[in-house]
Amino acid sequence: MIKLDPINTNAPYVIFLIILFIFGLARQLEGDRLQLFFRSFLNTNLVDQQLRQERAFSRLAIFLFILVMMIIATYLTLYFHEIDLFLDFSFIGLFTGVIVSLAILTTFRVALYSLLAWLFNLEALQQHHTFHWLLNNVVLCSIILPVSIVGFYGPTIIQSVFLQAGFWVIITFYVIRILRIAYISSTDFRVPLAYNFLYICALEILPLLVIATVISRQFVG
Repeated sequence: MIKLDPINTNAPYVIFLIILFIFGLARQLEGDRLQLFFRSFLNTNLVDQQLRQERAFSRLAIFLFILVMMIIATYLTLYFHEIDLFLDFSFIGLFTGVIVSLAILTTFRVALYSLLAWLFNLEALQQHHTFHWLLNNVVLCSIILPVSIVGFYGPTIIQSVFLQAGFWVIITFYVIRILRIAYISSTDFRVPLAYNFLYICALEILPLLVIATVISRQFVG
């Protein structure tokens, strides 16, 4: 069960309101593209159509990226407190640290991947990978957001259950994203299996190992 003082109780409420406001704004301004974007998760033929409209899609991508960062940071903050990690931090303090860390990690990943794409002339593949990274995380966040709300405001008896379930949802979507990217690389772009393996190790598994190391030191400490 998550126990917060009154100030920290208000912080998640404000963050949830901001998230819902941004989503409502995105739906109001980019409603048709948003629907098309979600449909792409099950119909990959729609991906090329959106990538061809790069400038128009970029407007939607900005909204979605902000939502992904905020929703995942909110969930991880609640989850860390649920498993008694980083208890020295207030909710808003930990949330800030998590969202900044996610932004830095994502920026590093994009920069490294852009460099590799430039070196090996794989710009088209990079566009697809970035699109599917965002798509996978947006669909994930559409599940994680209600999980986080119930995990914080729901009945005490189910708070922990929802937050623990959310962790496995994230792991599942992470695996789905890796498999999807590997499949697209191999079938649509004929990228050799060895290169796929290097990509997965360098840009997908390595960041997880870094995060796991930081968290494990909290347990040891």
